Amino acid sequence: RLFDETTRLLKETEQQKAELGVINSVQEGLAKELDMQAIYDLVGNRIQELFNAQAVMIVTFDHDTATEHFKYLIEDGQKFYLASRPYDKLRQHLIISRQKIVINTNYEEAYARFGLKILPGTKMTKSGVFVPLIIGDKVNSYISLQNMEIENAFSESDVRLLETLANSMSVALENARLFDETTRLLKETEQRTAELAVINSVQEGLARELDINAIYDLVGNKIRDVFDAQAVMIASFDHETGSEKFNYLIEKGERFYVEPRRYDKLRYQLIMTKQRILINSDSEKAFADFGLKVVAGTEIPKSLLFVPLIVGNKVTSYVSLQNVDKENAFSDSDVRLLETLANSMSVALENARLFDETNRLLKETEQGKAELAVINSVQAGLVKEMDIQGIYNLVGDRIQKLFNTQVAIIATFDHERRLEYFNYHIEKGELSQPDPRHFDKVRQHLIETGQNILINSDYPKAAAEYGMKVVPGTEAPKSLLFMPLKVGEKVTGYVSLQNIDEENAFSFSDVRLLSTLANSMSVALENARLFDETNRLLKETEQRTAELAVINSVQEGLAHELDMQGIYNLVGDRIQKLFNAQSVLIATFDHVNKMEIFNYNFEKGEKFVSKPRPLNKLREKLIEEGQLILINENADEAIKKFGMPAIPGTVNSKSMLFMPLSVGDKVSGYVSLQNVDIENAFSESDVRLLSTLSNSMSVALENARLFDETNRLLKETE
Repeated sequence: RLFDETTRLLKETEQQKAELGVINSVQEGLAKELDMQAIYDLVGNRIQELFNAQAVMIVTFDHDTATEHFKYLIEDGQKFYLASRPYDKLRQHLIISRQKIVINTNYEEAYARFGLKILPGTKMTKSGVFVPLIIGDKVNSYISLQNMEIENAFSESDVRLLETLANSMSVALENARLFDETTRLLKETEQRTAELAVINSVQEGLARELDINAIYDLVGNKIRDVFDAQAVMIASFDHETGSEKFNYLIEKGERFYVEPRRYDKLRYQLIMTKQRILINSDSEKAFADFGLKVVAGTEIPKSLLFVPLIVGNKVTSYVSLQNVDKENAFSDSDVRLLETLANSMSVALENARLFDETNRLLKETEQGKAELAVINSVQAGLVKEMDIQGIYNLVGDRIQKLFNTQVAIIATFDHERRLEYFNYHIEKGELSQPDPRHFDKVRQHLIETGQNILINSDYPKAAAEYGMKVVPGTEAPKSLLFMPLKVGEKVTGYVSLQNIDEENAFSFSDVRLLSTLANSMSVALENARLFDETNRLLKETEQRTAELAVINSVQEGLAHELDMQGIYNLVGDRIQKLFNAQSVLIATFDHVNKMEIFNYNFEKGEKFVSKPRPLNKLREKLIEEGQLILINENADEAIKKFGMPAIPGTVNSKSMLFMPLSVGDKVSGYVSLQNVDIENAFSESDVRLLSTLSNSMSVALENARLFDETNRLLKETE
């Protein structure tokens, strides 16, 4: 008996040594390990080896939420990672009694009594031991051994050893937990400090920066640095149009500038719920569910985080982080930090936006005043200026200086003949007067739509599409703006600004200002044109009256004068005074002998009596065609071409006008005005008046000639 007792005590001593060895081993591991989960794994693995248990479980309690958290769970060599779950009656009994629970038989009855549930993926238990880990008077966690195949799997020594280990490990595990909690809080504190530094940095930048786009760039760059994200996006919402505007978008170091686009379901959900949206996996499904579309030139992301920026109760914009290479790219701390930044930045960005909007409205007001000043200046000029070309020059000069443009054009349309007339054309400071030309598709489009046309890039393509051709002697532009001039619903002409050297030369404000000026000037220019037209018609009426007076005067003289040479002298003198011409000729043709007879020859105040001479080519052309001949320049070439020697005693002229005198279809002679000193001496009105006089005088002179011929024959007969 004593031997048996000695042997039993020896075994207990050895078992205690073994327990102490295990405890020391675990304690040593706990001392070396700093990561909390690694400590749970170490303890769990040692227990699983020591007891050769099918299942080992280490679980902690959250008394505030009445839930248990599975820190270590292994069954048949397989580890399980399970979600937390509420207490059942067995766990409540452990916490309240602070005593171990051993269920070695009839486990099914225990399932019913304690309301136990099999953990997902595990088997039903047949033997189980639950030992609480106690700190002070509080049960913070427990260790459980379980066997799924046999009852009575755990002996008293197993239970005692597990209790001993539990008592030993309680404080060590609690210390490790507290150390881990302290480390976590320290990291959170450091993270909060870092977050605060980022927020302060952004706020400081916002305080210094006035330009709204620069503010978006500053915020976007800071977010990109903090999160080391592949893609960062800041976008604002226009709730009236239901569209989003991309203020900042960068992916893998490349900046993108994207046109606004309509909301999709995700943006709509952001606005309605005011909650962040995190898509950390299965992005293809999210794209399909939300109707998402990637921005042109970017890749489909695998992880997406959207955080709304809220002002008052309204979502005004959002910030998004995206990763195109991996799922689960954004952690809880990333989400929390971005939300913190978003909350901090919302008001600052909105204030910056409102400040920018105020500046924009202020600039628009100032621009409106400047536009009004320009309009008033142009209007004042229009009131003072009576000459229509002077008005076009005044308006064109003002526009050219106002926009500092290389090319400025004002043109009017002749709709009947489908022609455009260039009333003002300047290029690089040089004025020119291009000839009228037929409409192209641009002009036709202006007339049909009454809308401006802006071509800010790719001129060759636009030129091919619209059939545009540069004005002869000018260069092809790179930027063009055409603004129609309208009276009522009718497009009467246009104003055009052009830049030869650069694309995108004309901004939205340029278009608006030119539109305002065009609207203001259209009626003024049309009134000026009508006034000019009225003046022209008045002058023509006065000229017609003067012409009629001259014709009546000549006719009256012809009626009184019976001597033929006296009639030629009377007509010649009247013409010479009327036109203030240096040289006047009246000649008749002898068609039989092909001679011209000079009836009146006057040059520089002196009358000449010239002998008849043979017809030259010019006189023959007059007889054949019966049309006037005007030589206003290059007279020497015409003299050589037509073989026209000067009449003896006179010099060659630099300007010559020959007007045929016709009776029926026959050219009986001509009247000629000439200038020996200057070219372009005879205007259209000179030509028109001489033509009118010639038509009136032809019959009268022929009647006088026939009367003279009749008298001569009568005298000869007598």
